[in-house]
Amino acid sequence: MADFLADSRVERDPHRPGILHTSLSPSWAVWGPNGGYLAAIALRSAIEQSRLSKPASFHCHFLAVGEFAPVEVEVTRLGGGRRAESLRADVRQGDNLLLAATAWMVDDGLEGYEHDFGRAPEVPRPDELKGYQELEADTYESWFPIWRSMEGRPTRWKEPPGEPVNRTWLRFTDTPVRDRHDDALRQLFWLDFPGWNATIAAHGWPFRYLCPNLDLTVQFHRSAPDEEWMLADGFVALAEGGLVGCVSRIWAEDGALLATGTSKHFCRPNPQYEADLERARAEGLLDD
Repeated sequence: MADFLADSRVERDPHRPGILHTSLSPSWAVWGPNGGYLAAIALRSAIEQSRLSKPASFHCHFLAVGEFAPVEVEVTRLGGGRRAESLRADVRQGDNLLLAATAWMVDDGLEGYEHDFGRAPEVPRPDELKGYQELEADTYESWFPIWRSMEGRPTRWKEPPGEPVNRTWLRFTDTPVRDRHDDALRQLFWLDFPGWNATIAAHGWPFRYLCPNLDLTVQFHRSAPDEEWMLADGFVALAEGGLVGCVSRIWAEDGALLATGTSKHFCRPNPQYEADLERARAEGLLDD
């Protein structure tokens, strides 16, 4: 078990203004350090360096897979005004640029138009669903380490290929969320998940391709630090030409819209495809 916020904590360099340091934890491993985890470190660094208090939006490009080792984050102020500030955060490991991000921070107490047409999908509540650890009891221990410290409860599981939608309730198991900055990091992290899961909802296993993220964009709408569960709701309307685009939303249990995200994914051949295909044939899961 691991604390996501403790593992994404950054420290300022006392000798170099705008430079922060941390070390990537293997608790958040997928093939390497999870992209949402790396993005959270960039956002946290921008928050630490901003003169304003409220995250409004975040955008990043995932440029390289890092190692579980120290990283350096350089934060630069790009511009803005009295009540809004744009910052850039570059995450480097040695000479390798892992992630380049920009974030808008804004002041509290802004006034303007107000309306709410957000409508959460009608899905079972998390206490009415089984988690991955129950649905995949025989294999769950072999899942990536990231799943030791978080729990997911999908609203559909192992159904025939259909609409490219994924809706999963998510929560941390050992990460206390204390304030809106913690919650923004959590929402950003959850929005990294729907793209892949929504894509494969339209394509049966075994998967011919993997779809790593090229980028992730988030618009923060509301903060809900007291919420335990959040619904990650993703839809991939089009996959074409080796690219996949996902639009996703984060909802609170009461149906409040918390954040909106988009992600672009790049398809590459799955090196395990032939082995998975043979396994599927041996288990009688294919018609051919």
